[in-house]
Amino acid sequence: MFEEMPASEFPRFLAAFWEEKGWSTSVTENDDGTYLVGGDKDNGKRGLIGVRPSEDTEIGASEVEDFAAFCDKKGVDVRVMATRGRFTTGARSAADAGDVHLLDPNELASSVRDEGAEGLVEQFTDGDGGSLLDNVPSPPIPGGVPSGVPVVPIVVAVVVVLAAVFAGPTLLGFVPFVGGGGGGDAGPAFTAFSMAADENTTASAEWDVSVQDEIQTDANTYEPPEGETFVVVQLNVTAGDSQVVVRQQNFALVVNGTNYGYQRFENASQQFQQQRAAVTAAPGESGRLVVVFSVPAEFDGATLVERADGPGLRFQRADLDFDVE
Repeated sequence: MFEEMPASEFPRFLAAFWEEKGWSTSVTENDDGTYLVGGDKDNGKRGLIGVRPSEDTEIGASEVEDFAAFCDKKGVDVRVMATRGRFTTGARSAADAGDVHLLDPNELASSVRDEGAEGLVEQFTDGDGGSLLDNVPSPPIPGGVPSGVPVVPIVVAVVVVLAAVFAGPTLLGFVPFVGGGGGGDAGPAFTAFSMAADENTTASAEWDVSVQDEIQTDANTYEPPEGETFVVVQLNVTAGDSQVVVRQQNFALVVNGTNYGYQRFENASQQFQQQRAAVTAAPGESGRLVVVFSVPAEFDGATLVERADGPGLRFQRADLDFDVE
């Protein structure tokens, strides 16, 4: 049933299949060709599907155990792993122990027939199903790369659920704290969320955004590369119950489906360096930080992301004074 479906459409089909069951979903592709489908229901139930779309895939017990452990830690209610390949016998035993539902092509085909969803399969097999995220910026997990170099996209959802189940030994956290604003006459719409925050997060970040053709400092005037513009993010970070350290490297911006790391500047003055330097705030105290990105000039919206290695912040959009003009 799924042999003719493009690998990139397989996870999107799974997301659409879940949406028909009342889930709000989002899809992300990891850099190793695996995918994640995050889901959320109005009743608060959380779901996550780890997807290996390759027909040559064999998923073993260790991957299932890692997935189950992560879901236990983060309170995932519905845990699913899906592949067009196969699961080993050990993987199935681990799935039984970890309350993970496994879907190989035969099991998924049976579910499709039971739900009468053959038409949905045809829609994605024909290649005209489109992306479920066409109107939603897909945020990144940049690794300190120069501006404009694509890195690993992550999940965006109305209620965000994130993980990097197959991306390596470090599992990413859920992102229940989302802030947004902008758009309309004010320009492109911006949202922000944290990959590091969880239900125990107490640190917060007021944030604002300015789109600028140049940046003037006390010593230099910087212009972006041709065809690009600067997005300046001003943050006012307040520590919660413990000290918090926030750095530029903790953030990335997604614009038009491409992921951008923070912008570096040559010959920056001491003042400009200080404005972009790491913020260390004791419990209850605050600090300011500027993060600059250089992105294509024509864009409709963007998402600011705190990476999983960040301290964990609750984002709140605010009208802030900018340290950089």
